[in-house]
Amino acid sequence: MQSPAAPADGFVRCLRELEERAGGFNLSPDAVHLACEIASLEPGLDPKRRLALIVLCVISLAALNQGSSRLPIGTREGRQALRQIAAELCGESSNAAGLGDVAGAIKSLLESGKASSVVGHDPDSYAPLLYLRPYVYHQRVYKAEVSLAQRLAATLRQQPLTVDQPQLQAALQDVLKRPPVRQGRALKLSDEQKAAVAAAASFRITVISGGPGTGKTSIVAAILRLFARIGVGAENIALAAPTGKAAYRMGEALEQMLGAVEEPDEHDAALRSERPEPRTLHRLLAYSPSRGRFRHHHNNPLSASVVIVDEVSMVDLDLMRALADALGVDARLILLGDEEQLPSVAAGAVFRNLIQVGAHLRRRGRGAEDHVRAASACGASVKLKRNYRVDEAQAAGQEILAFAQAINAGPPDEDSAPWLNGESSVIRRVSPDELAYRGVELLSAGAVDIDAFLDRWYTAQVQGDARMQSLAQSVYSVVESDALDRAESARLRPLFNYLQSARLLCVTRVLATGSERVNAVLHARAARQASKPPERFALLPGEPIMALHNDYARGLFNGDQGIVLTVRRTPSDRSFPAAVFPRQDAFKTFPLETLSGSVELCYAMTVHKAQGSEFHKVALIMPNEDLPLLTRELLYTALTRSRSSVVLAGEERLIRAAAGRKIDRHSGLAEHLIAALKTKP
Repeated sequence: MQSPAAPADGFVRCLRELEERAGGFNLSPDAVHLACEIASLEPGLDPKRRLALIVLCVISLAALNQGSSRLPIGTREGRQALRQIAAELCGESSNAAGLGDVAGAIKSLLESGKASSVVGHDPDSYAPLLYLRPYVYHQRVYKAEVSLAQRLAATLRQQPLTVDQPQLQAALQDVLKRPPVRQGRALKLSDEQKAAVAAAASFRITVISGGPGTGKTSIVAAILRLFARIGVGAENIALAAPTGKAAYRMGEALEQMLGAVEEPDEHDAALRSERPEPRTLHRLLAYSPSRGRFRHHHNNPLSASVVIVDEVSMVDLDLMRALADALGVDARLILLGDEEQLPSVAAGAVFRNLIQVGAHLRRRGRGAEDHVRAASACGASVKLKRNYRVDEAQAAGQEILAFAQAINAGPPDEDSAPWLNGESSVIRRVSPDELAYRGVELLSAGAVDIDAFLDRWYTAQVQGDARMQSLAQSVYSVVESDALDRAESARLRPLFNYLQSARLLCVTRVLATGSERVNAVLHARAARQASKPPERFALLPGEPIMALHNDYARGLFNGDQGIVLTVRRTPSDRSFPAAVFPRQDAFKTFPLETLSGSVELCYAMTVHKAQGSEFHKVALIMPNEDLPLLTRELLYTALTRSRSSVVLAGEERLIRAAAGRKIDRHSGLAEHLIAALKTKP
């Protein structure tokens, strides 16, 4: 017979097991402690129900951590998933401890309403969790989804913009008549790109989706030129992206595109000298780290009448809500992104949800025409299909594009995947020495030690020739602003371009195949070449680095990529190591000792961090075992970072598994937005 103390003792053992198993859901033991604190808000529960409530909190945190904004626990599939997750978290310990079926106890707890201090059953309940059949939400996330949906719906319900169509068409024709020219070839807009540019000026909200290389930057440049011709000055346009790296690339590409217009008129000339500078969304909205909030909101909106945001697939729910809340009443919002890429790291799938809403409204007869799909009188979406990233004559680039599209379609079945079975141009290699770094090459992990591959990669893609090595070890002079002058910048540019041309991509930061270990291995290789002990020097001259945080005072942003160099201020000064980052045509330097904890090595980076970047060559290092993070979207994102070469270093079975696993984020934004549009204001 079980003693009265057994359930209490078993309860503690179950909590210990929860802590141990939380790591499998990418949670730290602190998540279990937080769940216990939340459950303590309901003091009258017996051990069985208390454990159920704690496990429910842990599962909700895991779902949020994986990007879902709600859990479909009330559906049949949701109940099956709940039972499986509860078993993985608790094992058999709950039954052994006399606490019974945890999944069943969670269902009973939700239906009975006996934890009302923690789980509310009404949208207006002020409780940490909400059970709004069939979904469990975090109350904060639910409010964010509804708030964003209502803000977007209010914009889409406004009167359509009054657009002088003859003036618009005349301005568009003038833009088309003066195309940018590169290498003697005019970069003319396709019909779908023309439609996107015209839509941006005609609708309050325009969503432009397309894969890498479909000309989204060309569209932004054309939009700026079109607005200049219809009287919207650069001072009234805001450009933004979710990361510093993406914002920098956007600005760099726009500068090149606007500078390539061979017959600029006065509008183009003004844009060249006064074009809006892309910023991170946090900087655009004037985020205050000390106050934890944005300075721009509905009571202090942005002054810009046009807001253009790139890489929107990376924007999470909270950030999009903040942006929507800060828009002026008559502002146009233009969103560009790739719905097939990895979604945001934090909760939400905003870009996909907006595309889903547009598709839903079009099916209800709101209107459709070639290229532009009118979701409402005030909103439209454009799907870009033609790829411009690679010249059609470049077979290697076309092979990568074709393989990425095949991955995106998924394997036809579990046993057969033509894109890996000789029906595509994927080339199998049995050793690192065979790699040609062209097209798509598959290097099986069973055929080679990963360290041997890394050694080959360092020799072929990092070390460089004698000139690159000399540039890496040179001492550079800086001016008073701690920037390299024009001559020194020109001297450094070849080395920077070389180091930025190739990158190793990893699925995780941790594990033997994660970016932390890969960077450590290559750092040790660089230290040996420099005859220095790697443990004494965290960073060496010539090594690539990446910023880890947004530092508004220095103008450094999470994801910015640079290089370590030796610099000095005057010929008579002592030289010192510095982190050097590109800034338009020049380079900005920061003493390395002032950036402790703010930068890290970047021989390798996670695929998530690589979003918004573009390289000539990449290698994706697969983990040694299947992980939930291995998804179709991750493979697609990794492949499309490259122009000419992709090496897949890993077991074929893992590539197949990833191609067959789509990210399944549970989000209510589309549903809330459709409901809000049906509701009269």
